[in-house]
Formats: sequence, C-alpha cells, structure tokens
Amino acid sequence: MVRSSIDPIRPGASLILAWQIKQKHVVIIGGGFVAAGRLVNVLEADAKVTVICPDNEELSETVRQHLQDHPQTTRLVPREFQDTDLTTPFGEHTLTKFSQVTPSSTFTLEGSPTVRAAATTISSNSSITSAQASPALSAASTTTTLESSLSLDESLEDIVSGPAVDMVLSAIDDIPLSTHIYHLSKRLRIPVNIADVPPQCDFYFCSTHRDKSLQVAVSTSGKGPKLANLVRRHIADHLPNRVGEAIEQVGILRAKLRKMAPGPEVGPKRMGWMSRICEQWKMEELATLEEESMQIVLSGFKDNVVFSYEQVQAKIAEAESTAAETEKIEPKVVTAEGDLTAEHTITQVTPAQKIPRLVLVGAGPGDTELLTLKAAKLLEEADLVVADRLIPMEIIDLAKGEVRIAPKKRAVLTVEQKSATADQDSLSTAITSDNIQDQLNEWCLQGLREGKTVVRLKQGDPFIFGRGAEEILFFREHGFDAEVVPGISSALSAPLSANIPLTHRGSSNQVVITTAQVKGGRLSDNFPVYDAQKTVVVLMGVGMAKEISEMMQTDLGWPANIPAVIVENAHCANERALDATLSTLAQVVEEQRAVPPSVFVIGWAGSVLRQA
Repeated sequence: MVRSSIDPIRPGASLILAWQIKQKHVVIIGGGFVAAGRLVNVLEADAKVTVICPDNEELSETVRQHLQDHPQTTRLVPREFQDTDLTTPFGEHTLTKFSQVTPSSTFTLEGSPTVRAAATTISSNSSITSAQASPALSAASTTTTLESSLSLDESLEDIVSGPAVDMVLSAIDDIPLSTHIYHLSKRLRIPVNIADVPPQCDFYFCSTHRDKSLQVAVSTSGKGPKLANLVRRHIADHLPNRVGEAIEQVGILRAKLRKMAPGPEVGPKRMGWMSRICEQWKMEELATLEEESMQIVLSGFKDNVVFSYEQVQAKIAEAESTAAETEKIEPKVVTAEGDLTAEHTITQVTPAQKIPRLVLVGAGPGDTELLTLKAAKLLEEADLVVADRLIPMEIIDLAKGEVRIAPKKRAVLTVEQKSATADQDSLSTAITSDNIQDQLNEWCLQGLREGKTVVRLKQGDPFIFGRGAEEILFFREHGFDAEVVPGISSALSAPLSANIPLTHRGSSNQVVITTAQVKGGRLSDNFPVYDAQKTVVVLMGVGMAKEISEMMQTDLGWPANIPAVIVENAHCANERALDATLSTLAQVVEEQRAVPPSVFVIGWAGSVLRQA
C-alpha cells in the first residue's frame, strides 16, 4: 500500500480557538494584578463577570475601575471563595451578615444555601464533606440553612440543575485552595484556568494583539509567557498598516452583499467574489471603504466584476463632478420697473475649509497607563497619527483615525561592504535615521495640507532627545505651527522602574542625561567627567556600549566598578533590568542580547536600593 504524502501529526500543541463567551458567566477568584488581566480579557469578549475577593485584600486599581465602569456586567463578592460560588447564577451573590457573627465570618446568600469560606488547608485529592467545610449555623438565624461545601462524591444532578457558571479563572497565590477550585470545577464540568499552574488549566491565555476585530494570539502552551509577548510584539510590528480598519470595512461590505444577494445558492459566488476583492485591493485601500465606495463595488457583483480601487475612485470623482454642476442654480429674475431681465447665478457656497492642526505628543515610556490624559484624548481625535516605530501597539491602538508608523532603519554599508556584496538592491534600500525623519515629516505635511488634525506621536518626551524642536522648525518653514504635549521620558522613568533613585543624599546630587549618538550616528564627545555625586543616564546606547565603557574609564576618570544598570523596554511587558559595572557593561549587553529601547544608568546611586 502506498502512503499519501500528508503532513505527519505533531503532538504537544494546544488547540487555539476563538471562544465566544458573550453574555456568559465567568467567575474570577482574586483581585490582584493577574486577576486584572483576566478581567480585561473577558470583559472585552462581552462576558458577565463575578469577581470574588476578600474585603481585607486590596483590589488592583484596574479591577476596581472596571467594576465601577461596568456595573451591568460585573459583580464584586467581597469575601473568601465558597463552593456554591460555582453553582450561583450571575447577580445572585447578594450577601447578608448574620445578626450574630462568629469569628469564622459566616454569611448567608439570600435564596441560596448558607455557606462558609472554603478552608485553605484542603488537600488536592481529598473529598470534602459538609461536616468538614461548614459549621453549624446559629439557631437565631431564620434563614433556611444547608451545609455549604459540595462533596466531590455527590452526583452531578444533585449539585446543579443547570450551568450557572461557564468559566472559572483562579488568580490567587494559594495553591491548596486553587487545587480545590480546580477539582470542583472539573466535577461540575466547568472549564477552568489556574494561574501559573499549567497542569490545572483546561486552556491557556495567549499573548494577544488586537486591532479592532483583528486578534492575533500567540501561545507557548504555558511554557514561556514572556517569549510569547516578544513574538506577539514582533508579529504586530510587521502587520500591514490599517489592517484593523480594513477588516471592519470588509465585514460591513460582506453584510451588505449578503443582504443584497441572500440564499445558499449564491453562496459560492459571494465567497469567490469577496475573496477576489481581498486579494486585489491593498489593505490601506480596503480601510478607506465607506458607503459610497461600497455601493460602487457592490454594483459589480451581478456581473461578477471586481472594480479596482482606482476604478472606484474615478467613479466617485465623476459623480462628484456631475453633482457640482447640477448644484449650480441660474434663475432669471424679472425687475418690477420694466421688461428688462437680469440673469443671476447663485453658486453653492462651499463649507469652510478644515483648519489644519499639528500636535507633537509624548507617548511616554510605553505603558498605556503612563500616557497623559491629554495625549490619549488627542489620539482619539486625530485624523492622522504619525508614530515612532518603537512605540508599543497598545498605545497606537488608541488612535481612531489613520495611523502611519515609521519604517524600519536599515544600516548603510561601508565602502568595503559595498565592494564585497553582489546584492545591489540592498544598497539602494538603506534607510538611515535622517531618511526616516524626512518620511515622517512628509507624511505630516501631507495631512496638514489636507486640513487634517495631525498627531506626531513621539516616544518619551518630544523635547528630550526626541528631535521635537527640529520638527517644529521644519514645519514653521512650511507655514505650520505646532503644539507640544509633554510625555514621561524614559530618562526619568526607566531608573525608577529599575529601583534606582536618580538623586539620593550621599550618593547623587546631580543628574546628567545624555545620548550615545549624535548627528551622523557617532558617539557624543562631551560625556561628563567623573564625579562621585553624579548619576549619568545614557539613551540609545546599546550599539555603543563598548565605546561608552572605554571612553568613560580611559578619558573621563570613571571607576571600573561603578554600577551600570541596563534597563530594557522600561514599563513594558518584556521589561528587563540587567546589573553590570562600567567595565562589564559591553559584556552584559552582548551576553544578555540587550536590545533597543534601553537606558544605561551609571553612578553610585545604582547600588542604593538594588543591593539592599
């Protein structure tokens, strides 16, 4: 028998699905950082969420704010987890304390059995009986009482008559209780995820990039969440511009087509025609689809014709020209004094041209919560956002209008490299920082000339090694003034993130912020001379760590053993703080594969808290 050449099965994968939990009930146990992430995930999927967290434990600000902002779809149960929480429908956790409260903090659920918090000493393989998990209730209570803890030996039909909970997420640092929750969930046939315990997870949370309806999920099957974040970031950086908008508009077009040509008999034609549109139109072109252009595109379906983007634009321009002609009104007006007539042409008054607006906005170090309120508001209002490449997609996703991101920098080859390579195309595509800056300026100018509100989104603060002043001077030469919105600079926030006080009595009373690269890509020649009370913050230094180390020791008198901390991707999910000394700075950068954006913090202040 001849085997067909099919791909072999590769065991060990997770089944990645898009789980529809809209209006379904999710129970989250815990209220800290991990719970906050889980809460955001399920709320964005339109679930109804019950958060169970003791009132003596502090809720994270994210959890607290979302509970406040979404009162219709969230509930907080401020007590320890109880077994019947997994059989209680959403919104029925109304708590009433007994008139005689014992130290064990017994509560009653109105209309439900009275329960007590599950003890955290439960072992993972024990069968929990009501006698072990629930004390006798006070005789003074008039509430109907039942023993609380659900025995794992009971039949499923005796425990619950219908699905009250559709998903359980444990986000607590309590292994025995989490294990009990896992076994109870399995008994009740509820999908469960126990944070940081992969064997007790029916599913894992992926590292997800979202752009409107587009969701890209990266999973390492629970083995490397940080690596998943890095891979997700790489994928997001290489997605086409405006892909999320394109998907939204294609969805609207598909709905219109299905309404125009319903029925299963034309299903294959619909699918083939839509596929041709997606293949023939560029992503940026699909993103521009609107009512008028969609009607033109749909007009070709009957004859199975796919109009190109250029053809659609030509038809729109022709229609606008015809409309402009018909809107001119030329009535004849007869004077009262005689037979003379006077012809008056009344031309439609065009609306006032939009006033262009340019704002340089600091995006901060990368955390969306460190973005200023004004910056976030401008991102939502802007017609065009022109962004630096290293700004995280979580911030760029706040933009509602068109987004253009700086191209990737490509190194310029030396004379020796040019003579050694046969790939002449690589020489012509070299992109320097100046090339990128010219491109960004041109995009901004184009938007301003079209009367748009343009946000030039800059990493950190525009005026701290952000070339903000250069851009303002450039746009002034072209007749446009710019506003500036400050941002938190990584020069100040990265040391804080790494637990380094820039100033500290006895260690540092002076801070110098400098850059490793000046115009032309060379090392700055005015680094500060050594002072024991000085802290130096170096931006953009990863590629010149060796030169910085040698120059500061040899020419400027800095000691070899002075702390030099490398802070990579400050305030982002993949942040790292790497300890070195000035003499080992280059070695640590190379061995740990440090990447931009990174900040060097050099000075004795680096040892105040990091070694405490």
